[in-house]
Amino acid sequence: MSQEYEFIERGTESFPIGLFAQTIYLDKPHHHIEYELFYLKDGRAVFGIENQEFKVYPGDFLFINPGVTHYAKSAGPGEKYNYIAMVFDISLLGKPGDPCRQFFENIRVKRFVTMPKDIAEKLIKATELVEKKSQGYEIIVKSVLYDIIAFVVSSGQYEVVSLIDRKIKHNISAIETALTYIKEHYRENITLEDLLILTNYSKSHFIRLFKEHTGMHFVDYVNKFRIEKTCLDLIYTDKNITEIATENGYNNIQYYSRIFKKYMKTTPKQYRKNGKNLVVPSSLANVYVYN
Repeated sequence: MSQEYEFIERGTESFPIGLFAQTIYLDKPHHHIEYELFYLKDGRAVFGIENQEFKVYPGDFLFINPGVTHYAKSAGPGEKYNYIAMVFDISLLGKPGDPCRQFFENIRVKRFVTMPKDIAEKLIKATELVEKKSQGYEIIVKSVLYDIIAFVVSSGQYEVVSLIDRKIKHNISAIETALTYIKEHYRENITLEDLLILTNYSKSHFIRLFKEHTGMHFVDYVNKFRIEKTCLDLIYTDKNITEIATENGYNNIQYYSRIFKKYMKTTPKQYRKNGKNLVVPSSLANVYVYN
């Protein structure tokens, strides 16, 4: 089956919500640094999350946390489906320490969530407004997402992440602070010393905690974060590769190409070519990767 996409909107730095209405989801396992809400409008699909597959039917809502590997495919040969995906960044709920953001970061939303019919209708209407670039569509999109989150909380469709040990909680908080710093300054020259000053940890202690929390060394994490950002620019913008590399923290194009190939197993040029074949934008072609 050919990959047919109707591209609507990813998001911008000032508006950290992406909204998509498409026909075929990416069927290769992938993950990203934002939260995602998947709503199946019609048809049937199979959704894969962390080595498990689930049948998805019209009206189903799935919530995917950052970093969780997922994909979707048709439920059978020749079967088509239509869906809406809302991708959003945690910064939408405020800066670190904001009560709303703090609460959301300390809960885990259920994988399948139940939504009332009126919220589904609002989500569908919001995608139409985005596609038309209707005046004030940003307010509508944001209000729909807040409605969804509010209903999840009020209906108890989540569980609290238990952090009993105070020391563990402190360590996690320090690493989260470091990750937030990386996210906000990844375009700049971030050094390990910057993070040591920020967390007030010794070098050996920080390196150990960082690897325990993320599964990788500080340098690898920063590179992976930057590469994921450049992947989106390669597909969704017409900027040249040197410009993309520079805007995402790589001042040396040869080093960027080497690091890109290390993580993506292909060159930036080939990745862009393959990505453009997979995702065909509509008239809304000017897209910027957001924080």
